[in-house]
Amino acid sequence: MSKNGLKTGINLKSRLALTLTLLISACTTVDDFRKMSPDERANRVCSRQANIKNLVAEKDQLTAAIQAAQADLGRGYKIHKQCNQVKVYGNPTTSCQKTGNTVNCTEYRPESYTTQCQELPVSINAELEKEKIQSWTITYQNTQQNLQNEWQKCYEFMKKTTPEEAYGYYK
Repeated sequence: MSKNGLKTGINLKSRLALTLTLLISACTTVDDFRKMSPDERANRVCSRQANIKNLVAEKDQLTAAIQAAQADLGRGYKIHKQCNQVKVYGNPTTSCQKTGNTVNCTEYRPESYTTQCQELPVSINAELEKEKIQSWTITYQNTQQNLQNEWQKCYEFMKKTTPEEAYGYYK
């Protein structure tokens, strides 16, 4: 937990469940749903609901923003990363063709692009950063509550459905 009471680590149990769900979902059939307990079906379906996925993504974005602002405060400045595409040349290759007594050679150097970045320190307004962290923390807590409410509604509804109905929501 951070000093503002926000869990800044990713909920490992939730991530693991979501990852397993995504891996298994690629080949899940209605027969698989018939073999699952109501709790398993509810977890499987609810983890795929767009509103729940959006709330999880919003929480993740808020967590990242809070952590970045806390790091900036701790360091005393932001790090601005400026990147540019730069053309680079590969090793030359030479190909020659003999026509009669004449040999004509051409050299070719393949071109590609790479990204080169430069990190620049940028001053911050510590009070503004603290205000943003406070605002994001409140939004995070509201999002967390909304996520719990949406999950609970989905879960309770899905537990009451038949395997076939649950699979219909899952597809």
